[in-house]
Amino acid sequence: MKKPENIEGESIFDYNPTEEEMKRFGGLDCLLWAIGKGAYKIADNRNYHLGLLFSMRGDKEKAISYFNQIEHKEMLKALMQDF
Repeated sequence: MKKPENIEGESIFDYNPTEEEMKRFGGLDCLLWAIGKGAYKIADNRNYHLGLLFSMRGDKEKAISYFNQIEHKEMLKALMQDF
């Protein structure tokens, strides 16, 4: 899957998410809508999604490394409950 042009920084699109993985993020259309609204301008959002992607893939170490990069840790507990 090609990385949308309006994303700055590392994102799940750099790791070729599968269609099944994209469903866990609400589907491509939903994610592209959020990106269009500026959600990926915030590094915490990109790192959260990267952490989830690698968690789904069973790479705990890489997932934790992205979760540890999230600046606003208080958000993380609430977000993880929803996933």
